[in-house]
Amino acid sequence: MYTVFESIRVALMALWANRMRSFLTILCVIVSIMAIIAVVSIIDGMNTYVQDEIVSEGTDVFTLERVNQLGILTNFDLFLKSLRYPIITLEDAEAISQEIPQALYVNATISATQHVVYGDRYVENVGIRGHTSEYPIMGNWPLAQGRHLAPVDVTLRRAVCVLGWDIAETLFPSEDPIDKRIKFGGRHYRVVGVIEEKTGGIGSNQNVFTIIPVTSFLKHYGTRRSLSVQVKTGALETVQEVLEETRALMRLRRKLRPGDDDNFHLSTSETLMKLWQSISQGIFTATIGLVSITLVIGGIIIMNIMLVAVTERTREVGLRKALGARRRDIMTQFLVESVTLTTVGGLFGIALGFFAAYLIASFTPLPYAIQGWSILVALLIAFAVGVFFGLYPAGRAAQLDPVEALRHE
Repeated sequence: MYTVFESIRVALMALWANRMRSFLTILCVIVSIMAIIAVVSIIDGMNTYVQDEIVSEGTDVFTLERVNQLGILTNFDLFLKSLRYPIITLEDAEAISQEIPQALYVNATISATQHVVYGDRYVENVGIRGHTSEYPIMGNWPLAQGRHLAPVDVTLRRAVCVLGWDIAETLFPSEDPIDKRIKFGGRHYRVVGVIEEKTGGIGSNQNVFTIIPVTSFLKHYGTRRSLSVQVKTGALETVQEVLEETRALMRLRRKLRPGDDDNFHLSTSETLMKLWQSISQGIFTATIGLVSITLVIGGIIIMNIMLVAVTERTREVGLRKALGARRRDIMTQFLVESVTLTTVGGLFGIALGFFAAYLIASFTPLPYAIQGWSILVALLIAFAVGVFFGLYPAGRAAQLDPVEALRHE
């Protein structure tokens, strides 16, 4: 009488005897499980990273903009409509600062891209950022040397700048950059400070920028550009109150009537976090959908291979039945082969998923984040695919007539 353990032993021996075919059969499962582990790790890491970045800007900060830049992902029609809104001006920022007492700090900012030159050295595609002197309070801007922009720099529209770390290292590899004059946009600027090297950042180098007074930016690049205004209240509890006061002030300045929609956009860190969570959920859902298709394809391949194996081993099945193996023994053997294939594929996929997550964490600012539940889910999926797509071939094998099977050539 064949036991379940004997069926398992025979199944494992059969898989080992056809190692290459077994590996090729489970390739889709390996890729799918690796994708599940890697995607969950990436999204969890991105959630942590984005949350940390938003928090670093301050939970007591909100932003006034002409256009909701992320609206292109959520409401494209509204995004297109907002492109026709009036620009946010420096006068708007000054009005907020002067008329709303709880708006403790107001930073107006704008940006462009230029080549920056010093002598025969240059850096391409540098982010030129116009700021008011409040920008160090709004984020993490530690100095490596020199100073930040001062209020008098902004008031007098001075041609001074603060360099990002990589700009300073490239233009001044062996000399002190302070008080040197660099050139961009056809004008010269005196270097007054250098920001410490920033680590991390997705999609762009966080050290390739130059900060100049926002008034100098508008003077040199024109005033028909819209600003972004950051408002810091000093306390999370007052953010919503100050935001509503800002909304009322902007509606008054723009002479909007009751019932008119706002022709500007206000966002808080909470708004950005909720938007990111909805985007990441969409990415996760789409990826899992693609992975599911791959798993189904892998399952069909496994089923076909198992059917071929049943045909090839018809005499073996007949011999086992003649020696006393029952239908359930034969079915168990082929089910074990199918489940073993997918489970081994799942284990390889988990290992490769761990490795992929490690590589991503090594070459990006995303933290290494493996969720325990994703490992369990991956194994259960692999097991379920083996059972589901192995049932039909196992049933075919179990129903073979032993006499006919022994006659099979």
